[in-house]
Amino acid sequence: MKKAFFLLTAIFSLAALGAFAESLPKGYGGVELGMSLDSAKQALKSKSDFGYNGDRDVSLLPGDARVLIETDSRNTQRHGFLTQCWFQFYQENLYSIILNLNPERVDHYSVYTALVKKYGEPDDFSPERSVWKNDSVTMSLERPLTLKYTDNKTIEDLSQKSLVQKNGWETTRQMFLEEL
Repeated sequence: MKKAFFLLTAIFSLAALGAFAESLPKGYGGVELGMSLDSAKQALKSKSDFGYNGDRDVSLLPGDARVLIETDSRNTQRHGFLTQCWFQFYQENLYSIILNLNPERVDHYSVYTALVKKYGEPDDFSPERSVWKNDSVTMSLERPLTLKYTDNKTIEDLSQKSLVQKNGWETTRQMFLEEL
């Protein structure tokens, strides 16, 4: 009887730990996935850690309605936690945030430990990266020290649009490999 009680208590405790984990963030420093280009620019301006210099940091990417903001705070925020950051937009909406963290100010293990404490164990783990995922957001911590946030729906839409027919050489190669 005592063993059953202890086992049930342990199971409920573990379940409660998972239930109290916070939902995944949509970004960092007031910049969140789904923001419009103009809203993101305003948020970047309001937090000097990003090193945003205005429209000169904005580029148009090949393809329909794709914009990239690239910031670099290595020279302006020497003691900050960010170095370079990239913000990708599709149809005026932010769908990808990539933050390179300053290895002189923070280490991979500390960031990983903080994320596990706040969001629980990662859904996918390898030596190269740890990934937390829910229906709308994927957050990954990658080596050496990069934190990424992506909008799952936009990534799925873009990957479906990028499906290109294989050329003749690729088709022939595939047929050859299948015959082996």
